[in-house]
Amino acid sequence: MAGAFSLLHPLVQKELYNMHWTELRSIQVNTIAAFNEGPEDLIISAATAAGKTEAAFLPILSDVVQKRSNGVSALYVGPLKALINDQFRRLEILCKAMDTPVFKWHGDVGSARKKRFLSRPSGVLLITPESIESLFINRSSWLPSLFQSLPYVVIDEIHAFIGTERGMHLKSLLSRIAQISAVQPRVIGLSATLGDYSATQRWLSPREPEGVRIVSDEGGGQDISFLIKGYLFDTSGDDENEDPALIKLSEDIINHFYGKNSLIYINSRSNLELYTDQVNRSLTGAGLLNPFRVHHGSLSRVEREETEMALKSSHPTATFCSSTLELGIDVGDVSRVGQIGAPWSVHSLRQRLGRSGRREGNPSVMIMFIPESHGGEGDLVDQLYPSLLRATSLFELMLEGWCEPPRVGLPHYSTLVQQVLSVITERGGAHAATIYDVLVGQGAFAWVTPSAFTRILRSIAKADLIEQASEGLLILGLQGERIVRRLDFYACFPTEQEIKVKWKSKQIGSIAPTFGIENQEYLILAGRRWEVLMVDLDRKEMSVQPSKGGKVPYFPGKGATDIHPMVHQKMHAMLLSNRVPTYLDTVGKSLLTSARSVARSTGVLEFDLIPLSDGTFWFPWAGSAALRTLTILGSCWGDFDVRDRDIALFFHGATADEVMDFYTDILTHCPSKTDIVQQYPDLVQEKYDRYLPEDLLAEGFAAGYINTDIVAPENVAPFRPRD
Repeated sequence: MAGAFSLLHPLVQKELYNMHWTELRSIQVNTIAAFNEGPEDLIISAATAAGKTEAAFLPILSDVVQKRSNGVSALYVGPLKALINDQFRRLEILCKAMDTPVFKWHGDVGSARKKRFLSRPSGVLLITPESIESLFINRSSWLPSLFQSLPYVVIDEIHAFIGTERGMHLKSLLSRIAQISAVQPRVIGLSATLGDYSATQRWLSPREPEGVRIVSDEGGGQDISFLIKGYLFDTSGDDENEDPALIKLSEDIINHFYGKNSLIYINSRSNLELYTDQVNRSLTGAGLLNPFRVHHGSLSRVEREETEMALKSSHPTATFCSSTLELGIDVGDVSRVGQIGAPWSVHSLRQRLGRSGRREGNPSVMIMFIPESHGGEGDLVDQLYPSLLRATSLFELMLEGWCEPPRVGLPHYSTLVQQVLSVITERGGAHAATIYDVLVGQGAFAWVTPSAFTRILRSIAKADLIEQASEGLLILGLQGERIVRRLDFYACFPTEQEIKVKWKSKQIGSIAPTFGIENQEYLILAGRRWEVLMVDLDRKEMSVQPSKGGKVPYFPGKGATDIHPMVHQKMHAMLLSNRVPTYLDTVGKSLLTSARSVARSTGVLEFDLIPLSDGTFWFPWAGSAALRTLTILGSCWGDFDVRDRDIALFFHGATADEVMDFYTDILTHCPSKTDIVQQYPDLVQEKYDRYLPEDLLAEGFAAGYINTDIVAPENVAPFRPRD
């Protein structure tokens, strides 16, 4: 502690003493030492609430106070406005006595305050990637004064950016800032859930990954209290609201979370509203006050902020939420976390579990509620209770220390299209060679060849996004101008059209403009029931009033996330094992025992191919991307009726021999990834994919969604009996 303190500037030391800091945490000590040992970029990996923000900023502020350079001294990039607001309060307290300004910049900050900051930019600037984009588009003349000598960039929750188009967008923006700055900014990434340090290094610095230093604090491990409760829903009836399992689940949520400051995660917004409504009905029936709130991305900012304030208040608040509260937003002392339905990844499980037990000495507590279904006998996959298998497998993998590695190396050509438009808009026009140098030669898209870049320019010119003026100058085309003028241009990821839902003058949230929405009579939103009074499709508004009637609306989204092969393999291992985890309740243990019995009796434990009277199941236990690849091969080359059942494929009307013969042959002489993806019905996944040349669109889809590892000859073995 004393040694680490001595490496900090005296003003920083004084402020820490004024804040009654008696010691530094281990991650802070290690980071300060690493920061002072060399100029490398850093990745700080430590548990939630371990003090990563202070670990990064204590040495940064020591250097900033000493040098006092013009312009922004440290750029903090966060994925959410709410997270930026939280970190602003923390850093403002830390910087107060050092005469170092701290400014937050996002859409909720007024223009007058932004103008004052631009007139004398200095200190720490907290911002989202989308607001950085807005600076390039709308304040390009201010960029040199802002970033003339930017020494430090801090990326919070860096795992939320890796492998996504938003992360590629951020990397491109930071490379453009670096080209403005007289110094090369030192980048420091913060995360609590990194599955592969080497992949993270390659993502942060593709040209010199070995130059990124990892500072980690594994610690002794926090105590975990974990429980899985199983429920068997009867799907043979017409009214699922009358299902005793649903009523029991809602009553259990009340018993475990009523009067507790807690978060209850649900994978989809529709299910979130459904379960919230059922809990509300149970509370009303029991004559209890309703302390439950709702938080998801389709609610208005005011609704979300009211929930965040309630969580930080002295009144215990249980909140049904989506991934919007998965990141490190300060929501007070969360005593426990719930999860309805299994999450899609170990990464998400770790992140959500880490939201509880943030106080030293308190365990992380999670209760997972797993609804399974049966309608009569059900099919083979249903009888294996895949949600329960996934839930137990994710927890077992987490205990083993495994987490999904970040996906690096995806081309993200869609984001390159957006950045081409951005550079042209920033400069008022630019030659192709200049754009190439900014985005590829010196930029983040280092893997893009001159030929591919030229073909992208021709493709977006054909779509009227750009046009060529005199002497080869590229300017925006008519369609390009329309795109850049839209507010959603600042975000490189797709945003859906929405209908705003208002009660009196207050916006409650928004829903998708689905077919027939003008005839909708009732609605469930923000955990409350509404009667629809009026729908104005031109203004994209809906007026409502409180009601006893209600119906869960449709919310847009990509749906399920791809499952990593390791998770499917662990699910198979759970079926093979005889161990019954102690964290399962009585129903959960019964469901797992039943699933294992079915797996033994049907041959799932011995064979991958299971013949039935109406077709054949194949259990490759290979992950979502491999299942997608095998489905395309079977449907397009084998003319099979193939149905993807998440953990298996079902070949309707086909025998096991027919399936085995076909795949043994085609996997020995497998078509190329490009040929495979050409058969997929919709390759457009990212925002500007539709403007790409077909071959590059196929290349991008293949990199992210196709897995041909199973085609190796040694992997044809799944067609034989297991040892």
